Amino acid sequence: MHHHNTQINPIFRKGSNQAAVLLIHGFTGTPDCLRYVANYLHSLSFTVSAPLLPGHGSTREKLAKTDWKEWYQTVKQAYSDLKKDYARIYVVGLSLGGLLSLKLAQDYPDNIHAMACLATPTKLNKWAEKLLPIITNTPLKYMYRYQKKLEPDVKDPQARINFYDIDHMPISCIQSIIKLQKLVRINMSKITCPTLLMHSRYDSTAPFESMNDIANNISATHTETVALENSFHLITIDYEKDLVCEKIGDFFVRFRE
Repeated sequence: MHHHNTQINPIFRKGSNQAAVLLIHGFTGTPDCLRYVANYLHSLSFTVSAPLLPGHGSTREKLAKTDWKEWYQTVKQAYSDLKKDYARIYVVGLSLGGLLSLKLAQDYPDNIHAMACLATPTKLNKWAEKLLPIITNTPLKYMYRYQKKLEPDVKDPQARINFYDIDHMPISCIQSIIKLQKLVRINMSKITCPTLLMHSRYDSTAPFESMNDIANNISATHTETVALENSFHLITIDYEKDLVCEKIGDFFVRFRE
């Protein structure tokens, strides 16, 4: 289903070799926040595919009807579609997309050539961790279905204006993300593919400690971490987006053979 709004459409661009990159966007976002990275990787001859996760690019009500298993189903489908045509599959995930990437790498350890997890939260912020059990275990759960988002977590004001997302987060989805986080944390050691991790020190959405949490617990042959100094959470559209592209490009090209 394609929408009139190009910011919502899945991205697919064919490259000129046997390598394809699956790009997975974040919670409440759309493939558009990965367009810049996708175009850059395409310029390096990679085929790029960025699906739209279920419930996203629509309304908060539709989003609330989905959960991590449905999002992951879409990721797995996009992965197996690429697997049919390409010998080498790479993955880029932003935020929730990073969590889904980690899950994919846990489930298909021999089939992912390399991956980049960007601003990936292995836990939620302190306020969310304290607040959610209170909501879940009391009658508040009937009243409190959505958490309004603050303005997008982007330092660059122009990028903030252009960013497309759903501005209310369904609590049910946040609870689902917590389940996914736990599952991913338990299985961290199953990850063996070369992994690049990037995170801004000033991320107010995904705790910065997540980066080392992942780095220290995966079994990857190569792990690289990059701390960004001039971005907030959405590092693929913020001031350092060129650096983000170059680091991912260099890393993937190094493992292209």
